[in-house]
Amino acid sequence: MNDSQTVDLTLQEAADLIRSELAAASKAFQAAEAEGGMAACTCALGLALQLGPEPTRQVLLSILEEAQTLARQDAAHALSSLGPAIVRLVGQVRDAQALPGDAAMIAWASVGEELGTLLGQVGLALTIAPEGRSGMVAAAMTRAEGLDEATSSIFDLHGWLESLELNGT
Repeated sequence: MNDSQTVDLTLQEAADLIRSELAAASKAFQAAEAEGGMAACTCALGLALQLGPEPTRQVLLSILEEAQTLARQDAAHALSSLGPAIVRLVGQVRDAQALPGDAAMIAWASVGEELGTLLGQVGLALTIAPEGRSGMVAAAMTRAEGLDEATSSIFDLHGWLESLELNGT
C-alpha cells in the first residue's frame, strides 16, 4: 500500500482480500521474493487496521509467522525491510485518517508500529555475526517484553525471540 486508496468492500470481501494477501505474502516469501511479500503484508495490514481490532490482531499474528520463517532462513534483508515497511504503513493509514478513531484502534496501530520496529531490529541483528549480536538482541528483547506486557502476551514475543536463537545458542 504505497499510496492511500479508497475501496468499497463488504466485510466478507475485505476478509477475503486479507486472506488472499496473506497467502500471497507467504508464497512470495517462500519464493524469496521479499518485495512481493512485503507489499502483500502491508496491504493486508492496511485493510485490517481500518476494520478493527480482531482483523488487525490476526494479520499481525500472520506477519509474525512470516517473520519467524524469514529469521530462520537468515533472510536479514527481507526482515529488516519488512519491519520499517509496517511502520511506514501504519503512518500512512494514520495520515489518510483511515484509522477508526476509537482508543482501541489507536492502540492497535501503536502495537503494529512497535512490532514493525521489533522485526526491523531482528533483521538488523541477523546482519551481525552471532558473537556480536548481544546488544541488538538485548534491545529487541526489551522491546518484546514491553509489547508482551502491553498486549497481555497475545504474541508471546519474548518466547518468539528466544525461539529464533539469535545469539547462536
